[in-house]
Amino acid sequence: MKKIDLHMHTKSSSQDKDFIFSLDNLKRYVADAELDCISITNHNLFDVSQFELIRSSIDALCLPGIEVDVENCHILVISSGQDLNEFSERCQKVSDSWADTENPLNAARFEEIFGNLSQYILIPHYLKNPRIGVDLLGRLSRYITCGEVSSPKKFLSCVKDAEMLIPVFFSDCRISECLSDLPTKQTYIDCDDISFGSLRQALKDKSKVKLSKGEGNKFFQIGSDGQLLSTGLNVVLGDRSSGKSHTLQRVFDWFGEENSYYIRQFDLVSRDEAEDAKKFKDFLSESTSLFARDYLSDLQSAVADVLEIDLESDNASVEKYISSLLSYARETSRQDAFSKAKFFSEDAFRKKDLAGLIDLVSSTKKLVSNVEYREAIDKHLNHDSLKALYVELMRTYEGHEEVNLKKEWVNSVLFDIKGKLQRKSSATGVTEVDLFRVASNKNAVKKFEELVEVARMPKTPLRKRKGSFEVVAQVGRFSGAGELKAVSRSPRSFSAAFSAYSQPYKFIQELRKIGDPVVASEFSRYLVKVDYKILNRDGLQASGGERSEFFLLDRIEGASSAEVLLIDEPESSFDNHFLKAEVNEMIKEMSAQMPVVVVTHNNTVGVSIRPDFLLYTRKDVEMGELKWRIYSGRPSSKTLVSTDGLSLNTRDVLLGNLEAGVATYEERSATYEDLKN
Repeated sequence: MKKIDLHMHTKSSSQDKDFIFSLDNLKRYVADAELDCISITNHNLFDVSQFELIRSSIDALCLPGIEVDVENCHILVISSGQDLNEFSERCQKVSDSWADTENPLNAARFEEIFGNLSQYILIPHYLKNPRIGVDLLGRLSRYITCGEVSSPKKFLSCVKDAEMLIPVFFSDCRISECLSDLPTKQTYIDCDDISFGSLRQALKDKSKVKLSKGEGNKFFQIGSDGQLLSTGLNVVLGDRSSGKSHTLQRVFDWFGEENSYYIRQFDLVSRDEAEDAKKFKDFLSESTSLFARDYLSDLQSAVADVLEIDLESDNASVEKYISSLLSYARETSRQDAFSKAKFFSEDAFRKKDLAGLIDLVSSTKKLVSNVEYREAIDKHLNHDSLKALYVELMRTYEGHEEVNLKKEWVNSVLFDIKGKLQRKSSATGVTEVDLFRVASNKNAVKKFEELVEVARMPKTPLRKRKGSFEVVAQVGRFSGAGELKAVSRSPRSFSAAFSAYSQPYKFIQELRKIGDPVVASEFSRYLVKVDYKILNRDGLQASGGERSEFFLLDRIEGASSAEVLLIDEPESSFDNHFLKAEVNEMIKEMSAQMPVVVVTHNNTVGVSIRPDFLLYTRKDVEMGELKWRIYSGRPSSKTLVSTDGLSLNTRDVLLGNLEAGVATYEERSATYEDLKN
């Protein structure tokens, strides 16, 4: 196995904070981390003189490279170094382009600069920001076999999914003078001799990339001292002030605040009942709002359409039209040459609504141009037929649009002539009205009100279990103005609006009059009542200590988008029955998706949870000085070993930390046996 880091920076650029390169720190990093291969990949630049100095100073294969901004992502371009001057010249073109525009290269210019891309190792940011887009990846797919990821969780996701690129995990560090803690983010590749060719071959085989040397993808290195962590479930044990919290913080810092999900000790338990109740009420209110916004999104779209309709204005225009028509009929005897002209009472052309056709054209275009799901689309729809359909739809659209433009031009001429005729005639003109639009608006309001009544019918669209709790969302009608006021969480009066609640169109007009904070984009929340509840195992609303229990389960479940889950002594706030029956199972489920680290001194969590890896923190005094160590190993191992080679008996550690020692454990066991007999 060879250890590689192909992404590091030795010169600051316009995309970096300024730093001063330290060759000594680079040499220390390569030696201490036992790296077999590195690549210098500065941002949009390559310094050939500095590279030659580095290559001659370190005892590892050093490859020239550059990190290039291409479209909306970063791509590492790594060369064999056989023709260093040519590579330097190509990189200079990248630097010049960036200096001139400070804009990323487009794909065509990137290919033009680097020529035959098959001579390089190309590694884009894959599950790492700014990540490569689907279109660019498709275009360069012949040259790209692996992609850089930002965490062990994402590394494993790529390994498990046959459709994803081969993952690589690198430090992306700045080798500066102030670099104290050496990077610990590297990739192991399975090859005997390290060279550009063997490296390129290994990065084409997913089975040859690993997170650790001896444990494959089950472990990764968390500290420069060689400390490992499991990609599954880790339990941290230790006496008070022995370094447990420090270890958890160390993991937190390694992943970074934006990627870590940290449930701190006592974080979920309030010391004040009123504060706890308010916190739970706010949670329900926010959850109700989020669910309602999603559930009522289609209704809100209908609201947006109906808000464009003004029935009062429509009725007034119809009345005005009828009045003018009657006047015109009564005054036929007074008609003159101007009023007898055809154009005097001619109706305007009605333009064809092309919204549906535009949507169809857009959808067909997406099917034609989609790259990500091309294989699935082609399995059912012939690509040439799709392109032919797209062309025909575009021609149809152009034909209709041409007719609409002609109608628009004729109508403008018509309105101009009618205006001149009416100004010269003593006869009353007939007022213009679009009766089709008026009828359509009236029908749309009727359909809208039918839709609202259906939406208000009592139903339970959400029923989801979370441990022993059940999350329920119920839908129905509001029963009073007070409930509408509660939704708005404002002192505004809703009495006038609620009097029109049974007439949805009139009701939203009344909501308009209320003003801030009742905004039109959320009118659907006032049309339909959504009641979000948390029920306990007895079907009653959760209260008291159950709220904190639910919050813990919800927080653990909410960690799914993070890169690591950290939990500090959950037993400090919850009883053993809840931990064993509810929490342990959920923690195990989360550890199948990401690394989980739990600090505990409780046997219900420490042993019953069946961790993948144990870490025991210990503080010793050696020659008058404090020494903190972490002993670690599998729960099945007889000994836990520190990074400096010391060991402890695993059984003694478990009994001492989880059972208060061997004597206490045996005494309790005897007591239980006596009670049993």
